[in-house]
Amino acid sequence: MTALDKERLLNLLSESHHANLNSLEGVNLHLPVHPDSNWQVRDIFWHLSVWDREVTKSIRAFSVKDEYSIPALDEHSFNERAFQEGQEFSSEQVVERYKITRVDFINSIDELPVELFNSDLLYPWGDERGDITKLVKYMVEHDVEHRQEVILAAGK
Repeated sequence: MTALDKERLLNLLSESHHANLNSLEGVNLHLPVHPDSNWQVRDIFWHLSVWDREVTKSIRAFSVKDEYSIPALDEHSFNERAFQEGQEFSSEQVVERYKITRVDFINSIDELPVELFNSDLLYPWGDERGDITKLVKYMVEHDVEHRQEVILAAGK
């Protein structure tokens, strides 16, 4: 991994972030995205924020030769608890939190020494290890999946 490779990863993550924010333009944040679960656009962005926060915790732990994963993760239960947590915030606060957690995620990668990029770290979901590149690609795929849901729900 070179400094140029690191810069490409940071750009990829930043571009995905901007695409997510662009998908919000003209969209009602209370628009249902998952009617079966009551998730609205705002909840999708809260979900992205929560996972950015968890990934950042894993990267920061890794940077000090430690590990972090969500204790006893059952993904469905974790996402449901996070959904409930997000209900305490206004839609504007949710979007602002998303912006902050993505910047934190980007900064955690930017601050990581290039020589650690090829080493395996524990991903926050706890049952997988891999390098930073693979983790960033997972998170960008996660962005794309949810961004497409928002775009589809908004009829864009």
